[in-house]
Amino acid sequence: MGAKNMGYFDTHVELIICIITALLGYVAGRRHQLFLEKRAMLHDRFEKLYAPFEKMIWIHTQGAFHFSKLDPDLQRKFFELLFNNYEYADSELKELLMRFKWTYDTPGADMEEADRLFFMIENRISQIFGMLSKKLFLEPYSIKHADKITEEWDRLS
Repeated sequence: MGAKNMGYFDTHVELIICIITALLGYVAGRRHQLFLEKRAMLHDRFEKLYAPFEKMIWIHTQGAFHFSKLDPDLQRKFFELLFNNYEYADSELKELLMRFKWTYDTPGADMEEADRLFFMIENRISQIFGMLSKKLFLEPYSIKHADKITEEWDRLS
């Protein structure tokens, strides 16, 4: 009678182990799928809003600038990029964008305030650009390499 109970017990243990293994496999697979979906969403945000904005800043401006003094065509390009990809912004950036648009679109707008808000938008995008770069395993921009580059340049000159 003891051997029968042992066989019965062994069968149940094997069944329980199979069920636990299947559940753990499902949970691991589901977590991996969620990770991939989140990473794809981060990649979309990076590629559609943050990277293009950073590229426009580097290509079309020379560092610090006033939005109100940019060429109207370039202003339009910034507006289109920011507001056509509004859904990819984080909540803080969305608030800055709304405040900027309200300030800029107001008749007799305070251009100093609009310029200040755009500067804040630029800073926020740069922060998120660096964060997303790290999360996407891209090398974020870092000023720490400037000395090394300068030394190399001096050595070659």
